[in-house]
Amino acid sequence: MKNAENSDDKAEKISTPDKRAEAIFKSKANPPAGKSQISVDSDEISKLKEEISLLKKENFNIKTLAALEKSGCLKPELAAKTIPENCENIQEWVEQFKAENDILFRKPLQDHGNTFKPTQCTNLSPVEIMNNYIRGI
Repeated sequence: MKNAENSDDKAEKISTPDKRAEAIFKSKANPPAGKSQISVDSDEISKLKEEISLLKKENFNIKTLAALEKSGCLKPELAAKTIPENCENIQEWVEQFKAENDILFRKPLQDHGNTFKPTQCTNLSPVEIMNNYIRGI
């Protein structure tokens, strides 16, 4: 009896669902004497499987939103709804989606090499510059 209680205590101490499921499967190898405990274990296993599937869906959603935001999507929540659930490579899908729906993505800013600096004055000849200097204009 003490071994069964110790295994239950260990299962309660483990926090992640994967590790709890592993602990339950290991305890299945040494089944307890009562059959009611086995049915409870199967219920716990089904709950853990549901919890793991929810966590996988949430992780997939976070990955898709991050990939869409990184690619410059203006409305990543809308674009994430169109991605199929069985998509294995998110980055490829985002690139293909970006090619098809370029309106949803930011245009890259044109860089002029940071050398263009507009001025407010007109182009003056050296004589005009000297005259303006002498007159104090």
